[in-house]
Amino acid sequence: MGLVAKRLLAAITVLIAFTLAHSASARVIINERTKFYTVSGKTGPQLFKSILRRGPKVRNVGHAIASTGTALKIRNIKTVVNRRECKVTNVDVIVDITYTLPRWTGSQGASAKVRDTWKQFNARVLKHEQTHGRISREYAREIEKKIKQTRGRASRNCKNFGKRQLRSLARLQRNIRKRHERFDRREGRARSRIRLLQRSLIKSN
Repeated sequence: MGLVAKRLLAAITVLIAFTLAHSASARVIINERTKFYTVSGKTGPQLFKSILRRGPKVRNVGHAIASTGTALKIRNIKTVVNRRECKVTNVDVIVDITYTLPRWTGSQGASAKVRDTWKQFNARVLKHEQTHGRISREYAREIEKKIKQTRGRASRNCKNFGKRQLRSLARLQRNIRKRHERFDRREGRARSRIRLLQRSLIKSN
């Protein structure tokens, strides 16, 4: 997920493990961090050239302006048999979100116009990536809710429980990918705020 020359898609890793137990709780744990890469230049064209050369690399796209990486892990799923059903009593959904953003060095030598345009553009880039982060956080809460609602048959030794989980998670993963893609398409329109600011930056001297 992220702001790229074309479009950056999500790469979400889902790891599942479950056991039979009797404790009852559920958690959604969000870990966020930000990494920066350095860009340089005194004019808008120079800055954008630096972005395209040093930005985070995206397969099949090249260098992005910024990106949001999401790793989602599902841990400690515990179930109990109650009234012939297998039910979830505990699940931890852990989301690691990493933002990669540009940081301009040497801005003192640039004009006030370039500095102001960069400030507006960079703020919008941050907002874009934080929106991807919000979508991923909402996804984690949906997963936690869906897993807690999952049921299996005790008569089958709960063997169908894991299959139901996997089908539900696959559907949720497809839905979240579509949400990220729809957002990137809106942001990628020629008249979107971020594209207008990008063009302003490229033209500023």
